[in-house]
Amino acid sequence: MSQESVVPGVEIRYTEIEDAKYLKNWLHHPTASLWFPMEDEIEVDDAVMRWIAFYRYKCSLTIVKDGVPCGIATLYLQPYRRLAHQCEFGIIVNHEERNTGIGTQLMSSLMHLAKEKFKIDLLHLQVCGANPAVRFYERFGFKEFGRQEGWMKAKDPKTQDATFETRIFMERIL
Repeated sequence: MSQESVVPGVEIRYTEIEDAKYLKNWLHHPTASLWFPMEDEIEVDDAVMRWIAFYRYKCSLTIVKDGVPCGIATLYLQPYRRLAHQCEFGIIVNHEERNTGIGTQLMSSLMHLAKEKFKIDLLHLQVCGANPAVRFYERFGFKEFGRQEGWMKAKDPKTQDATFETRIFMERIL
């Protein structure tokens, strides 16, 4: 599925099991810990295993810049035919490559894959309400359809008091 990109030096290919080490590094970055619920090594390893496991269905894409993976987007395909028309997805881009067009290229490719290969009619996601990526999803036409207050426990960086993050549910018809 290797696809040339509009971003120079970038290609998009199906995710490979070896991409797991990059995903793990991205999830360990301090900015990722603000937006993802994993807190320690065991939880990150579990998330990586669940995310990467979809590579075998060719429903996960890795964007590679100058030979190095810099983002992954995965369709979490439904195992039941009556639900197969809709799909949740996850996307992450290395913090060093954000706001360079790489995420846009990856999202566009994932949406194309969802519609053309898997015949998905509805894509949906969940995102931490404070995550700047909410605006990214809105640019792609995703609309909020619900929210959960008190979703993820966090600490106020100044006071270290417990706070809670909101989770936003968003969807888009393809």
